[in-house]
Amino acid sequence: MHLSEVLDPDRICIDGNCQSKTSVLLKISHILSHNETHLNSNDLFDAYCKREQLGSTAIGQGIMIPHIRCAEITKPKACFIKLASPIDFAAPDKQPVDLIIGLIVPKDHFEQHLQLLNGIVKQFNVPGFREQCRKTLNKEQLFKLICTDQLKIENL
Repeated sequence: MHLSEVLDPDRICIDGNCQSKTSVLLKISHILSHNETHLNSNDLFDAYCKREQLGSTAIGQGIMIPHIRCAEITKPKACFIKLASPIDFAAPDKQPVDLIIGLIVPKDHFEQHLQLLNGIVKQFNVPGFREQCRKTLNKEQLFKLICTDQLKIENL
């Protein structure tokens, strides 16, 4: 499973105006619960905070992948936030984060959860991909970039 399969242009936020870890996790929770009557943004926020307490989901090179599992959903969802100003999230390389992929996966889909995380890491390690994401000015272009780049990964 790939990021392009669980992301929608409506769940992409360009130049997200977040100034702190808390505001980033609130934004992710709001985006992923929007128009989902069975999801409560406060519950998602609490789950993301608990996950971050276990250890930062920042992976380095300005990338963060906050991820949780949730019993209230039947299929995975993702959101993408490109921050206007990077935020320190205790990344292993000490670089501040500006590209954030929030994930929520069904509680019992452990394998799918790992496949998604692995696919996202591979995609963001494709030479030039992170830089292209940072230069992209609107969510439609960013979504197209993610889908197009996924084809490159599949052909490796």
